[in-house]
Amino acid sequence: VAAAAVAATYYQSSSPPQNEAAHSRNNKKKRNLSLSGVPNPGPLGRPRVHKIVITGGPCAGKTTAMSKLAVRLTNMGFAVYVVPELATLTITGGAAPGAYDRAGFVAWETAILRAQMDLEDCFEAIAERCSPDQHSVLLCDRGTMDVLAYLGADTFQDVLEENEWTIPQLRDQRYEAVVHLVTAAIGAEAFYTLENNKARMESREEAIALDGKLCRAWVGHNRLHIIENSASGGFEDKMVRVIHTVCEALGVPAPRAKPRWWIVDCDEARMERDVGTEVAKWHLVHTFLTTSDGSEARVTKKSQPQSTTYHLRVQGEMVNGEQSISERTLSFREYKTLLVEADPTRTPIRKTRRAFIWRNEYYMLDTFEAPASAAGVQTLFIEKPIEGLEDGDDDPAAKAGGGDSNTTAGGPRPPARTDSGTFTRQLPPFITLKEDVTTKKWFSSYAHDSWRRTMALVDDLEEEEPSKKHTTSPPQQHS
Repeated sequence: VAAAAVAATYYQSSSPPQNEAAHSRNNKKKRNLSLSGVPNPGPLGRPRVHKIVITGGPCAGKTTAMSKLAVRLTNMGFAVYVVPELATLTITGGAAPGAYDRAGFVAWETAILRAQMDLEDCFEAIAERCSPDQHSVLLCDRGTMDVLAYLGADTFQDVLEENEWTIPQLRDQRYEAVVHLVTAAIGAEAFYTLENNKARMESREEAIALDGKLCRAWVGHNRLHIIENSASGGFEDKMVRVIHTVCEALGVPAPRAKPRWWIVDCDEARMERDVGTEVAKWHLVHTFLTTSDGSEARVTKKSQPQSTTYHLRVQGEMVNGEQSISERTLSFREYKTLLVEADPTRTPIRKTRRAFIWRNEYYMLDTFEAPASAAGVQTLFIEKPIEGLEDGDDDPAAKAGGGDSNTTAGGPRPPARTDSGTFTRQLPPFITLKEDVTTKKWFSSYAHDSWRRTMALVDDLEEEEPSKKHTTSPPQQHS
């Protein structure tokens, strides 16, 4: 099936997405949010519930943004709850607001508003009772003030008076931050589509007008952030800016630089000693699906103690040098259904991932298990800027001098210059950098195809060790 068909079918589920932030209850008390790499009460104070609205115009990337945020914040020790969009739930459940007269439409929107608050309060109560030792985050797919954009100011005011609600109650007192994602119809026109949401029906012109109304509805909130479509950075840059905005609103480390991907060696015993229970660990299996349009679609099984979640990622075909990327959480039934479409020519990728914070910086360490030729290889995702190493620089191992046993494949691990000209270590002492994969030509060439990128990594390893060969085998079925 084509990736677009996969997305269209499985992005229309009428049930709320499973919570990507599901976590091990056994580890709940151990993972009090500590953001410095050593146990401490953390800068956020006593555990509480944080509520953040993710809103925006049609086809703005809200679903993908919330999926990425859930993963990011869970890895940082938050208990994350995704509050689904009520309007979409009612429409996929049979409501037809487009067919209602004005009175019926107002009644429907009023019911949505009331149910929105009830559902948020329900999730907040669950977070308070079930995750009392963690900071919790409610990611709300739209918020109370979105109703203003659909009703208009006069009718909305009538609804407020009839129900004895006030704008400060609905806008200022409920949410810590509001993040508005601008519709793809403004600045990313080639990616505006109605295919991945059954409840979406706006033309491009209507989407632009609605986007403006939704944004203006939140004007007055003291933490309203608008995330536009970037002409240069594309959709991935937009998602990074969303994550950065939410992390800053919560007061935790945010992405600070263009990520880099390194082959590394990790002293796991020392990592356990230095970071301990602050390391989040899970097992990933990426199974790639058969597509007919040159795009990539994969389902992922993420396993943790007492918790397994499933995800779909679809990378569309390239358009003007850019591609659409959609992600969402799946139910177990959806995951099993999609496994039938597994591509027999692409070996599933299996790895163990560890995420941790060291000195207010966020790291993800992967240890590959499959394909066989990459078994045991460790890669590190680094967000922090490494001073003295700019994009386009050669492998710094050739430039580094001095150092100790913490070495790269070509010599001591590259240190970073400080303003005084001296050298300081920036990375965790249990990590040894070997090679910056980000500088490889194939890394950018296969940016749209994570399977080919991984196979290129394997090929590089085989060139260094000719005895290793990777083969393509049919994917195993996963329960």
